[in-house]
Amino acid sequence: MLLRKDGEAVVAISQPAHAWVSGQLARAWGNADFGKPSPFEDVCFAAEQHDIGWLAWELAPELEAESGHPKTFMQVRPQTHIALWRDGVARARIYGRYAALLVSAHAHTIYSRFFSFETAKPEDARLVRAFLDEQNALRETLLATLRTDPAYAEASAAEAVEHNRLLVAALDWMSLTLCWGVTEETRIPDVPVSATAQTEMRLRPGADGCVAVDPWPFRTDRVSVQVEGSRLLGRFSDEEAMRRAFNAAEPVLIRATLVPA
Repeated sequence: MLLRKDGEAVVAISQPAHAWVSGQLARAWGNADFGKPSPFEDVCFAAEQHDIGWLAWELAPELEAESGHPKTFMQVRPQTHIALWRDGVARARIYGRYAALLVSAHAHTIYSRFFSFETAKPEDARLVRAFLDEQNALRETLLATLRTDPAYAEASAAEAVEHNRLLVAALDWMSLTLCWGVTEETRIPDVPVSATAQTEMRLRPGADGCVAVDPWPFRTDRVSVQVEGSRLLGRFSDEEAMRRAFNAAEPVLIRATLVPA
């Protein structure tokens, strides 16, 4: 879950709903400068479902005592976070090997970028290392079968997998930024342009409430996405009361239109 400020309230947006925005962006991605996702359906599905492991958690979100709001994805304990990622990879595997490969690779990206082994508790660091080792082994197993499959051999080459890993990561970051609301410039690093080249992408407030994107990675001259959240008023000291309020909350449809800078 992530929280978007809305006056005195917050709009709670689930992880699967935010990931859906990643999928909407993925399906519009690709032009003369940026390669189209390939294999298209698999990459778009992985972008759209990279947080599928959060489905059960989002039905009964945990309370963050200090804020009085539901916990965000950044506040969940490592033990819980790892279990959610493991479940997400397993669920993605039900749909297909390549989707599971990319969801697993995205978990590696998240921990590599945002988990500090130096400052983490030793037990948390041990759990994360064990999870990453487990996922590395799983990806090698998946790749061994994908590379012998004519339908996936090209997409399973090291450069192609790395390109798609970075693409899912960039789409995830873009989606989070849009869901939070673009109020200042956000810079997204390592956005893949081709199999061997990356660039930095910038999102900033544009004219008429649009979001200006530079450089422009989409095939059309504007892209619109949407996500639905739940508007929560007040703060809570009781988890069950928070869950009841969340389930009864006013739905809020958030739309964003992206245009070239």
